[in-house]
Amino acid sequence: MRYLVTTDISCIPTDHQIIMVDGTVPGWIPRPHDLHWDHHRPQGADIQIDEMPMPKDSLIEDFATEYPPCLVTPQVDADACCAAAWVQLQRDVLSSQEIVDKLRAIAWDCDHLMVPEELSYLAEFAFKVVAGLRTVGADICAELQLPLDRNAWSMVDWQHYMSEAFQRSTEWLMAAAKGNCTWPGEQGEADGYLQSLKTDAQNLIKEGRIQFIPTSGGDVAVCNLKEIGRYVDPRAFHQAIGILVDDIKKLRPETLVIREHKYGGTQYTLGCLPGHPQTRNLDFTAGVFASLTKAERLKDAHVEGWGGRRTVGGSGWNTASVLTPEEVVQILG
Repeated sequence: MRYLVTTDISCIPTDHQIIMVDGTVPGWIPRPHDLHWDHHRPQGADIQIDEMPMPKDSLIEDFATEYPPCLVTPQVDADACCAAAWVQLQRDVLSSQEIVDKLRAIAWDCDHLMVPEELSYLAEFAFKVVAGLRTVGADICAELQLPLDRNAWSMVDWQHYMSEAFQRSTEWLMAAAKGNCTWPGEQGEADGYLQSLKTDAQNLIKEGRIQFIPTSGGDVAVCNLKEIGRYVDPRAFHQAIGILVDDIKKLRPETLVIREHKYGGTQYTLGCLPGHPQTRNLDFTAGVFASLTKAERLKDAHVEGWGGRRTVGGSGWNTASVLTPEEVVQILG
């Protein structure tokens, strides 16, 4: 099985069966023998595997062609890895409700930073798995001898790193689901993660990276992560908000994160506050992404559009946004 993380359609091999999971590489259109269960469509499922069928044997066998398979995602995270595992796991493994519940809880924690009520007994487990999977990257960085400052990585470095992380994380989940090893996080891999979240939250406040942009419906919390040079878990942003605001109901449910785009300029992630009572009413696919795309292209016709799913998405993978944070927030209404 080949694994590939890319946002560049030209990198997708044409001599493979493409299995696109958890998002779509811009411009990619599935051929008859390719597989794509898109949960980023309007009214899509909250997590990728809820769009995917139960296999007769395994999905990779059920839909086998003469082409070798290649799993592709534009961004590696635990939800993408759960979907990649689901594609390959045998029906006898997925017939276990316990395994299905665990995979669903992991995907929910990854995408929503929470789990639904029916999976609440797995909330701590899911958090530890998602945190444990993040430890995979450290070994890969060392093996590839990549610079500590990720801003210094080339596009080739990024693709190699992310694709390797995609494969190792997926294979870890599959082995755990089969009972061949412990789940990520169960051997203490994530023990220091909670403290790191607290430290990051404090640093976000100390460095003035949190701001609140006013609207008629309340303030929108914004986090500027430019020039940090490493990944910062959105949970740290939410913890910082909890320190700065005594009641999140005073805010709007939407959040905005600002990062440096890999090609220079600005990239945005439009997200939400998991504990906000109005979050359940959000649906960015119902006009918000389209309005943001229209605003971008009024300023620059060549800018890639916004996209994502109901409660999280962002600006283009391959072009920097030309909107200011204030303009983005204004479009939210």
